[in-house]
Amino acid sequence: MNRFLALGAQPDLEILYQDKAILAVNKPAGLLFHGYTKGLPLPLVDQIKAEVQPYVGVVHRLDRPVSGVALFARNSKIAGRLGEQFQTRTLDKIYLALVEGEPEAERAVLHDVLEAPPSTDRPSKGPQACHLTYVKLKSEGGLSLLAIKLGTGRRHQIRMQLSRRGWPIVGDREYGAKTMIPGTEDLDPRFCPLALHAARLKITHPQTEKELVIQAPLPWYWPSSFLLEAPDIADGPA
Repeated sequence: MNRFLALGAQPDLEILYQDKAILAVNKPAGLLFHGYTKGLPLPLVDQIKAEVQPYVGVVHRLDRPVSGVALFARNSKIAGRLGEQFQTRTLDKIYLALVEGEPEAERAVLHDVLEAPPSTDRPSKGPQACHLTYVKLKSEGGLSLLAIKLGTGRRHQIRMQLSRRGWPIVGDREYGAKTMIPGTEDLDPRFCPLALHAARLKITHPQTEKELVIQAPLPWYWPSSFLLEAPDIADGPA
């Protein structure tokens, strides 16, 4: 049985956290965040509208081939409060990336000026300064597991910055990866996952004003030697 996302297959909605104000789900790789295309599975936002509630406040997004924590507001007031945290970067969002190669430094800040390719709903803004911090968690068999914290939120930023240094993300043929996730070699390219996962999101709850940490387990298809049951990345980038 092919467990990857495919035509006509709507994945189950995996809820990580919910209360009266917010909803967090574990987005599967290959699923559109929003913007329905005929014949494809419902995008995540539309699936939530169909299965949970008609109002979905979108405060951020994940690229199609990326998995992990996706956060939504359950009313417009909460959407505004959460949106401010994302815009001002007063929250803490950690990605895990499995890359080809092995960075020499255990921890580093990467600075670049890059131009992301345009999308159908987001035209290119031209070259922009961007930076991220990474911590190397493990290296084995020519691959490395990195914990990453973005300092800026450019489209394809993690993919471009890592690829520029010879560390493309596993599965990311668009940015030069030669290593594919096993079982995806003949998969429809639209559904091919990357080994890039939004693993942890720490926010200030928009109602209680208490710290809230939401984590998403790594997908089943990551190599077993890097597969963490529940990513404990407290030693990730500060």
